[in-house]
Amino acid sequence: MPRTEIDDATTPEDIAAAFAIRREVFCVEQGVAEHEEIDGQDAISRHYLVRSDGQAVATARVRRLSDGAQKVERVAVRKPYRGGGLGRALMERVMADIAIAGGTHVVLNAQLAVRDFYAGIGFRAEGEVFEEAGIPHVRMVRAITAGR
Repeated sequence: MPRTEIDDATTPEDIAAAFAIRREVFCVEQGVAEHEEIDGQDAISRHYLVRSDGQAVATARVRRLSDGAQKVERVAVRKPYRGGGLGRALMERVMADIAIAGGTHVVLNAQLAVRDFYAGIGFRAEGEVFEEAGIPHVRMVRAITAGR
């Protein structure tokens, strides 16, 4: 069984690894323009990096919105590592950290292809489908309760 670690990406090397995963998943696989992917919000975000047997394989970022909500963004798992629970483990860590910090609710813009994944971890769709970077998305929300 591979050894998995989920940590804050704080060093320049960790941030570079997170960006490389994002470019691979969003820019190369999905055709998102790099100027849309690297959107100027990274400096005010908390970044996560997942390693499997020492290899950087997944990432996410979280930033606080003006209304106090925490927004999870740029959740990306490299293709060979999908379907094995890494995305769920990453999101559980993110949600736990938000709860510890006193966050009360989380929002995200889910690509329609992964809406069911987020619904399975307690998010509910809100509003109409919209396009972001040419990909259909839906806003999803989840309340945070202590210890969850």
